[in-house]
Amino acid sequence: MKKKIVYRFFIFVLFFIVSASGMGIYAHMVAKQLPGEIYLQNNRITTLQLGLPVTAENDTQKVNLSRPAAFAAEQTGSYPMQIKLFGVFDIRTVDVNVVEPDYVYPCGFQIGLYLKTDGVLAVNTQSITDIYGNEVNPCENIIRQGDYILAVNAEKVSSKGTLAEAVKKCGGTEVVFTILRNGQQFDVSVTPVMDEGGNYKIGLWVKDDAQGIGTMTYIDSSGGFGALGHGISDETTAGLLTIHDGRLYKTKIVSIIKGTEGTPGEFIGTIDYQEKNFLGSIRKNTVSGIFGTLDKNLAEEYELEYMQVGYSHEVEKGKAYIRMYTDNSYEDYQIEIDHISYGGQKNLTFTVKSPELLAMTNGIVQGMSGSPILQNGKFVGAVTHVFIDNPTKGYGIFAETMLKEGK
Repeated sequence: MKKKIVYRFFIFVLFFIVSASGMGIYAHMVAKQLPGEIYLQNNRITTLQLGLPVTAENDTQKVNLSRPAAFAAEQTGSYPMQIKLFGVFDIRTVDVNVVEPDYVYPCGFQIGLYLKTDGVLAVNTQSITDIYGNEVNPCENIIRQGDYILAVNAEKVSSKGTLAEAVKKCGGTEVVFTILRNGQQFDVSVTPVMDEGGNYKIGLWVKDDAQGIGTMTYIDSSGGFGALGHGISDETTAGLLTIHDGRLYKTKIVSIIKGTEGTPGEFIGTIDYQEKNFLGSIRKNTVSGIFGTLDKNLAEEYELEYMQVGYSHEVEKGKAYIRMYTDNSYEDYQIEIDHISYGGQKNLTFTVKSPELLAMTNGIVQGMSGSPILQNGKFVGAVTHVFIDNPTKGYGIFAETMLKEGK
């Protein structure tokens, strides 16, 4: 009898543990499907349709979000809302932002990019053959790939040239480098060595700039812009570039390499860095795109359409459009939004449906990052990436994420 009781107790405990684990996993999955923020338009009724077994609660009301729910907002501001699974388990707090309708100019034209790093970026270290024939690596285990060198002996470093000159002048004495690594700034010391040619070197490969072609996403009424929908990273270190500043230029697309399975296509273009082609200044390089200012008269030059911003809760699966500026006018190419995710930067998964775009590019190619995504007459997102194994499919980021980062 005692053995039966112990056995039943063991089964009960096991069942409880498995149930609790399952509930925890399910709650985590539901929480990932919830937006971190919800935007409601002031003095308008907004209907939310999350289709999840959750309730939204605050100090005054409780709303079932498993079915369409109408919200009336009468005062701008930000308000926390507690989300409960099955109306019982707290799984997330969502910020409800009551705002006035936001409008921007969705773009879709290609731009040339030039960025200057904040200091110089360490790409790699290597050994040097010194005057005695020894292989020496002065920076090994001191300066790492991805470090930014901000100063040498307390003097600011702004380019590869100023770094090389500082090392050359040291005369073989110890050099103090001010390093930025993972957001932390500190000093390290390196002693240059004289190579076989009689020159002092430290065996460090660095870079101080980056160039490329991307797509302008939007221009706001004050001349602020957002582009790309993702950050610019260094190819060697794979880290997001920390920039001092940057510039935008007009670019000319001369050919398009179509994407194939396993090989992304790309826009091939030229950038003329003459002042007459200058468009604007880059002030931020973030995971959500690049942001800065330009001449707001560009909206008139490109005959862009002023359009309302659609927020994440308004995006739905189904028909949408990618806007691209070609042959001196913009064209909207049909896509199908297949999946919506509220976490990270890959919020939208879509498939290109437009026969015209498929004929031109075979889907999404490099250089299209930043192309605006439109749905139901609103600007809702931007293209960010292409599927490597299927160029007809791509990822997108919510418009609200870019706009928030750009402000």
